[in-house]
Amino acid sequence: MLEVPNINSKDAKLKKLIYDVDESLFYEDKYSNEEFEHLCICSGGTTSSCAKNGFTTLDLRKNYNKIKLDRKTNLVTIGGGVIMGDLVNHLQKHNRSFPIGLSKLPGAGYILTGGVSPLSRAYGLAIDNIESIKGFLGNGTFISLKKNQINPEEQLIWEAIKGAAPFFSIITEIELKTIQSNPIKVIEGFVNLNELSEIIKLSEEFPENISLQWIYAQKIYIYIFAELNNLEDKTTEENLMLLDKFPALKKQFYENFNKINFFPKELNLYELNANNHSEVISLLGEDLKNDIPIFIKCLSEIMENKPNNSCYIASQQLGGKTKKLNHGASFFVHRKSTWKPWIYASWKKNDLQEKEVALEWIYKSWSKLKRFYPNIHLAQLHNHLNSHEEEITLAFGNRMNELKTLKNIFDPQGILPPL
Repeated sequence: MLEVPNINSKDAKLKKLIYDVDESLFYEDKYSNEEFEHLCICSGGTTSSCAKNGFTTLDLRKNYNKIKLDRKTNLVTIGGGVIMGDLVNHLQKHNRSFPIGLSKLPGAGYILTGGVSPLSRAYGLAIDNIESIKGFLGNGTFISLKKNQINPEEQLIWEAIKGAAPFFSIITEIELKTIQSNPIKVIEGFVNLNELSEIIKLSEEFPENISLQWIYAQKIYIYIFAELNNLEDKTTEENLMLLDKFPALKKQFYENFNKINFFPKELNLYELNANNHSEVISLLGEDLKNDIPIFIKCLSEIMENKPNNSCYIASQQLGGKTKKLNHGASFFVHRKSTWKPWIYASWKKNDLQEKEVALEWIYKSWSKLKRFYPNIHLAQLHNHLNSHEEEITLAFGNRMNELKTLKNIFDPQGILPPL
C-alpha cells in the first residue's frame, strides 16, 4: 500500500504500483489513449497528484533513496525518492545543509519544481543549486546532464528540468551544492492584521540572510528567520531589533536549520486531520510596497469567507539571490518575485458538497489576490482540476511554447502529467 503524507493520494485506489524505472515503463501499448491517462510519480508523496484512482504510480522512495556527500567538493548526490528531511539529517552529520522548504516531508519534486526555502534569499532556489541530473525522458531515453558540460542540443532540456521536469522526465538522481550549516535565530509568534502589515513593510527591506514566513489560519502566526553567518553582524541585529516593538513575538536560537519545526500544533493545521482531503494553489508576486494596506484588507475579507477552520492562507518571502541567480537559465521564469503565498483549502474527504464549496473559495480567493500576485508557482500539479491550464500558463509564461515542444518530442505517448 502507498503510504504517503497527502491524504488525497493515500486514499486513492491505484491500478498498479511500481518501484523501478526501466525501458518497459515506456512501451506504447502500456497506456491507453484516454484523456489524462498517465503515470503518477511519487518522490515524497505530499502532492495530491502522486496517486489517483485507476492510475499507475511509480514510487521512487523505495529504490531511489540513496544519499552520498562528497567531502572534497561538498556536493551531495541524492536519489529521486529522497525525502528532504532525510537529506538535511544526513548533511547535518557533516555540518552541511540545503535550502529545503518549511516542511521536511516533500521529495525531489520540491527541488525540481523550484524549491522555495527560508534560506532561498541567501542561497537561491533549490533548482539554482543543481549540479547534475540523471533520469529518463518520457520516451524512455536515458539522460545524464552535468551543469558545466551541457552541449547546445541539451541546453533546453537542462533549463526545463529546472522548474518543469515532471511534464517530460522522470529524474532518478540529482547532484546538489550544499551549504555551511550556520546558527539560526527565529522570531516567532501570533500577531494581528495591523502588526502583520507593519512586519511585511519591514521585511521588504530585509537583507538576504533574513526572511519572513507567515500563516493566517484561525489566527496569524509569523516566523522571521535569520541565518547568523557572523554572530557579530550588526546589520542583522539592527533589523531584528525593529521587531522588539511587537511584544507577543518570542526569540528562539537554533544551532542549525535542521532543528526548526515550523507551524506549532496550536494552529491545528491540516496535517493533524487524517479525515480531510485538500488542495493548494501557490502564487508569485513582487514587492507589495504601497499596496500593503489594500492587500491586508483583501486578506481579511478572504478569511472572513473561508468555508471551514481548516482553510488558510500563508506566504514565504523570496528575493535576494532568487532574483539574481541563473536568470533565464531555468523554467522558473518569475525571477522578480518577492512573495510566494499559497491558498489552502480542505474538506471532509467524502463530502462532495463541502469539496465544491472549498474549491470555490480557493478560486475566489485566487481571483482577489491576482492583483498582488499575478503568477503561479507550480509546486502542485492540478491536471484533475479546472484551473490546470491557467495555472500552467501563469507558471511558465514566455517559455510555455518551449515546454510544449519538449513535451511533444520527449513524451509523445503522454505518459507523464499533461499540459
